[in-house]
Amino acid sequence: MFSLESLKTNFLKNKILVENFTFLSVLQVSNLALFIITIPYLFRILGSQNYGLTVFAQTAAFYFSIFINFGFNLTATRDISVNRDDSSKVTEIVSSVLTIKLIIFVVSVLLMTLLTFSIPQLREHRILFLLSMLACLSEALYPVWYFQGIEKMKYITFINVTARVLATILVFVVIMVPGDYIIYPLVLGIGTVTGAILGLLIVFVRHHVRFRFQSLATLRFYLNDNILYFFSNVSTQIYVNANKIIVGAFLGMVEVAYYDVAEKVINILKVPYALLSQTLFPKVAHDRNTSMLKRTMWVSVFLTFFVIILLFLFSEKIVLILSGTNNHSAVVLMRILSISLIPIALGLYYGDLILINFGLKSEYLLMRIFGLVFYLLFFLILYTTRQLGIFQIAIMIVAVEFFIVSYSYFLCRKINQAVSWL
Repeated sequence: MFSLESLKTNFLKNKILVENFTFLSVLQVSNLALFIITIPYLFRILGSQNYGLTVFAQTAAFYFSIFINFGFNLTATRDISVNRDDSSKVTEIVSSVLTIKLIIFVVSVLLMTLLTFSIPQLREHRILFLLSMLACLSEALYPVWYFQGIEKMKYITFINVTARVLATILVFVVIMVPGDYIIYPLVLGIGTVTGAILGLLIVFVRHHVRFRFQSLATLRFYLNDNILYFFSNVSTQIYVNANKIIVGAFLGMVEVAYYDVAEKVINILKVPYALLSQTLFPKVAHDRNTSMLKRTMWVSVFLTFFVIILLFLFSEKIVLILSGTNNHSAVVLMRILSISLIPIALGLYYGDLILINFGLKSEYLLMRIFGLVFYLLFFLILYTTRQLGIFQIAIMIVAVEFFIVSYSYFLCRKINQAVSWL
């Protein structure tokens, strides 16, 4: 029976979850506010062509960030969560992950440099693409996986808000004319790298975690342990982020700019799912308790339908505010992409929280690879039939997300011991 006492008991029982969700919510609301402030300004100052070019360069650099991440944001979070009371093991994990990610970062910069000398389209904007790699340095240094593992999301909130506010201030101070698009990634990089350094200072100074050079055998162990998650992540991020590359390569940079506006709005609406994942992941990894997941999942799905209805009603006003134009294509794109929130709401539980936390690495990898294959086949059909347009590309991503969640559900039903609540 519901009572004030039972409410208090449940709150105290899940106090850490509530605190973490609150801190991450503050983070995402601040990110939303800064996004709403900067995007219209960049559109007006840089113009849709130059803004689209910066988005294209950022997307190219993002693929190197996937390589640098190497799946550690999942496995290192899990390992820190499980071993959080063992200081020597935490030192080993932190030292190994940072070492591996920095080595991969150096290799990535060399590869990007080679590409800018080899590909004419990149050679023309070499500085822009190289400066965009600062985001990769932030990925290598920022120990977000450590803070998630110890379930201290307040640090993530403090660091990210500080870094993004700094970057936003610099945008308005430095970006003054269309030609300043070339230094836009530098402005962003200053903010994100500063945040990464703040994170490391908290880990090493405040939490007294020591950095120790690890043996090659230890580094090899962490690399091998992450291989499957790395390929899973690559498979996912290729189809999630390839659309802007495809739009830029086949349709033009102006189309990239408007696609980016629509996609960024949808990505903002994905934030609550990311919050739930980041909040629940370490708890499920540590406690192996799935009793709360079913209830949370259906609440998420119900709220998702409500959000989609609101987006359909107000998409025109949103596009006008963000881009300063009544671009019909961006409105339609936003409405199409919003449908992808439904499978994403379901996939959060059936994929990340269940398959990963119960050690079903091969099944998780298989699900992601099949999703990538489905995406590539869809793209080839559109390309060969000359139906490759900006709306068809959006429909393609929605179809892939539905395929992914259907396959995840199939795997979970097949593995009853992991998901007895289904």
